[in-house]
Amino acid sequence: MTQSDSLSEHPSSYGNPLPASSNNELSPQAAKTSGGHPIVGMDRPTKKLLRWLSLLEGTGKGLRVMSIVGPAGIGKTTLALELRKWISCQTSGGHHHFQFNVMALASRRTDRNELLFRDIVSQISDPAPARPSEQQESMTLLQLARRVSERLRDKRYFILIDDMYLRREADWEKIKDAFPDDNLGSRILITTRFPSVAWFCCSDSGGLVHVMKPLNKKDSKRLFLLKAFGSVDVPLPENDILFVDKTLMRCEGIPLFLCGMADSFKQQLQQQRQQHQQHQEEAKDEVHQRIGIYNEEQASQLPKQIEQALASTFDDIPYELRSLSLYMSMFPYGYTFDNDRPIMKWLCEDLTDDWDEWRNVDDADAEKYFSQLVNTNVITLMAASYKSNQDEGVAFQWHVNHFMQQFLASKSAETCFAFTSATINLEAASARGHGNKTRIRRRLAVHHSDPSLPSLFETIDLSQTRSLAVSGTISTIPFNKFNLVVLDLEGWENLKDDDLQQVCRSKMLFLQYLSVRNTRVSKLPDEIKELCSLMMLDLRGTQIRQLPKQIVGLRSTLRAMLLGSEGTMIYPIAQDPRVPHDIQRLHMLSTLATIDLSEQPATFVEALGAMENLRVLAITWSFHQSSDRAYREALWSSIRKWKRLKSLTIHCGLGCSMEFLGVLSYPPTGLEEFKVTVGRFATVPKWISKLEYLSFVQITICRQDKDDVNILRDLPKLQCLIIGLDFIPEEAIVIESDGFCELQRFSVDCPLPCLTFETGAMGKLTYLQLKFCACPTNSQVSVPSGIGSLRSLSEVVLCYNEWYTNSANVMMIVKTTREAIAKHENQIDLFINGVHDYSVQVADVEVVSAIGTQSGMDTGTEYDAQANDVKRVRTTAETPSEIEIEAEAGSEAY
Repeated sequence: MTQSDSLSEHPSSYGNPLPASSNNELSPQAAKTSGGHPIVGMDRPTKKLLRWLSLLEGTGKGLRVMSIVGPAGIGKTTLALELRKWISCQTSGGHHHFQFNVMALASRRTDRNELLFRDIVSQISDPAPARPSEQQESMTLLQLARRVSERLRDKRYFILIDDMYLRREADWEKIKDAFPDDNLGSRILITTRFPSVAWFCCSDSGGLVHVMKPLNKKDSKRLFLLKAFGSVDVPLPENDILFVDKTLMRCEGIPLFLCGMADSFKQQLQQQRQQHQQHQEEAKDEVHQRIGIYNEEQASQLPKQIEQALASTFDDIPYELRSLSLYMSMFPYGYTFDNDRPIMKWLCEDLTDDWDEWRNVDDADAEKYFSQLVNTNVITLMAASYKSNQDEGVAFQWHVNHFMQQFLASKSAETCFAFTSATINLEAASARGHGNKTRIRRRLAVHHSDPSLPSLFETIDLSQTRSLAVSGTISTIPFNKFNLVVLDLEGWENLKDDDLQQVCRSKMLFLQYLSVRNTRVSKLPDEIKELCSLMMLDLRGTQIRQLPKQIVGLRSTLRAMLLGSEGTMIYPIAQDPRVPHDIQRLHMLSTLATIDLSEQPATFVEALGAMENLRVLAITWSFHQSSDRAYREALWSSIRKWKRLKSLTIHCGLGCSMEFLGVLSYPPTGLEEFKVTVGRFATVPKWISKLEYLSFVQITICRQDKDDVNILRDLPKLQCLIIGLDFIPEEAIVIESDGFCELQRFSVDCPLPCLTFETGAMGKLTYLQLKFCACPTNSQVSVPSGIGSLRSLSEVVLCYNEWYTNSANVMMIVKTTREAIAKHENQIDLFINGVHDYSVQVADVEVVSAIGTQSGMDTGTEYDAQANDVKRVRTTAETPSEIEIEAEAGSEAY
């Protein structure tokens, strides 16, 4: 039976999502929905994945699994439907013909495997029943799996499983075993919100994991305008332009958010237009000018489709992580962070109301929970095209999306977990209306000034509030009314030295976390010793230049002290606060960053070795110290004693040689991060090869050594490598196909990027940064080669001095890199000196023609997702699938 025959017998829209012309080619007329808009941003990923599905890549014909992973609303199902559309329209006589083309929905119910197999059986039965038979309904899981296996035996099939969810790895094994592998090139395509699920499902089948990327700024604006106005060329009043730009920043390239906000925007403009037309007749352009002002206050409520998607995401969060998820609502909108800040707050916050075991959580556990929140898409990585600074080779910057944070704030207030500036006012008004003033406000986050806040603080009971976060332009806070565990004042513009003194004098006996980061305070009061439970103290970015001797009074409790400025390099070094000579008495410290050693004696450096609990340490190191034998031996001796050290950062002064650390005999075996800024090594230290847990290396070397690449490539857990080459390589540095098995981010700073990537090199690399100067006096021309061999690459950053823009080397490097990216099958963002190059990946005519020849498709037309055409009543789960969510978001414009 041919594919067209089997699908024509399916009345379900899942059996054949698109009408076809008589010759089985996709009809251009059928490719347009009522919206008539082309796909935005789906061109290149569709071509890449279709090549893999259609066996245009490689020679293997065994069963292979591909996963498309990303948060709700990013377009996973839209992309999957687009792929299925192309596959559905392949000619029946082609070599790549699929005899079965099935789409099934995963479920969250306990009997999810049975429901999945019933859905598949209903589509591959011959003939396909309009509804499940009684016999099918009574079949057990084993019988259903056997039926699927028998029906697909000796067939080439395509199975799309939407919104995959696994509670146990064994669930996938049961599903996978039901699909026969007859070496016919069958394919299973999975969409899922969970990276761990995506990677596990593809781990044993030579599969492919495609991570969905947000739309860039250009495509985001196109989609928003198409959805809101039906055209990308519509003229907008100035006020609307400002609102659209702000909305695009908040949506961060997520199609669901863009469509939802565009709908809300359009509805309000239509309402305003109707109101004006009822009162007076005006010229068309005058009406548009008057109604073109969008009232953001009227859009404070999340659009239904966005709230539905976020609620579905929240429902997927394991119970033990719910409290941590709600806690993220206490950060201000737009705040970006690495993982240290939430982890430190979680370690201090007493969440035993929801989780009895929280008191026993340590740093490793907190990092695990942070990773799980990333896996469930509560915390997301800042999109490349929305970063303010692309000239970085380090840090993952995380954040909570604006809409997710709005949802979590509402959820937190609803459950009385936490209140923000907005929800505390609504809650107080509701309490007054019902005569109820007994609700406990355990956590407050006030980031926006409100005239009613002072009076509100006077009327509500704050004695049981244990966590307070303040930032922005809030006027005053009555600290004497609080007895806090966590006090986060980062970014509070009106914080004064007297306020900090009031906090210390209030004798908050239970205060464990205190942050005055990025504030104007200039003195840490002597009364700091009165905070007898203090565990975490963050003084970064302040004007404090001297720590009081009384700080050592916290020796039995203080676990983390963060000092210094906010930059990764400390200039001048003297900006760091001076610390007492007996700071080593703080024997409980596990985190100390950044401590200025430039004016301390060598005996002080050696005494630091007594702090045996140190896990994270950052220091500044001057030129004269690197030249003084006593200082070198003192640091060398201390490093040997820090057996528990996991992260060591050394910010060096100009001209520092750190070669004395190259002969370290007994490095901390558990070291995970090693960073040396500005300072130089002759070659990569040999002892680095002994560090099996090392995941982050930042180092600069002065000469080329054949062992350097070998040492680094064999590190089993290396994920980020930032290397400076203070020389011009005599020959290209070859990155071979083996090694660097876990590397995801690679940054090279050198005069000329003489790099060659062999086929299969750095298989997980997603981020590549090249910094170079290309001195115009150098006649040598050298360009990186093999960038196209980096199969997981998604972001490339080029940085060079603008003075050398017209240098032959610079022009050749930029040209070669752009050509490699243009030919790459991945969707890659290219940034040149911080500017996003949108034109680098234009339509790939060769790939389209190759795929079109194999599949018999019309390659000259862009197609819509047509999610509305595949929407059906969901009876297999209690939560909607992403198909339904995206359909309600107006996917016809996508």
